[in-house]
Amino acid sequence: MSTIRGWWEEDRARTQRFYNNILGQHGGAPYFCEAWINRAVVLQHLYCPAMWSIFQLQDILGMNEKIRRENPNEERINIPAVPNHYWRYRIHLTLEDLLKQKEFNEELRGYVVHSGR
Repeated sequence: MSTIRGWWEEDRARTQRFYNNILGQHGGAPYFCEAWINRAVVLQHLYCPAMWSIFQLQDILGMNEKIRRENPNEERINIPAVPNHYWRYRIHLTLEDLLKQKEFNEELRGYVVHSGR
């Protein structure tokens, strides 16, 4: 199960089309999924008319350069083709440390409230 950041690096041609056609950006897509790109994808889903918006925790944390993991491959929950690589993801922050991220938590709360979720 790829995260947004992992998906971004899997197929450059698909990423480029997404960058230009879905995100409405011009030029070449950044090689790595920067925090603003991750945020844009999450916000698209929050503001869509679907009844539910469900995210992996890694995708929520991926919106912030300071608290996300450096390597997106460490965010992956499993690799279905590799039988011994299953459910390995562990959050790299304690819940107490995450609660201390006041700016991030307020930003996320604002997104949820303003999207009507």
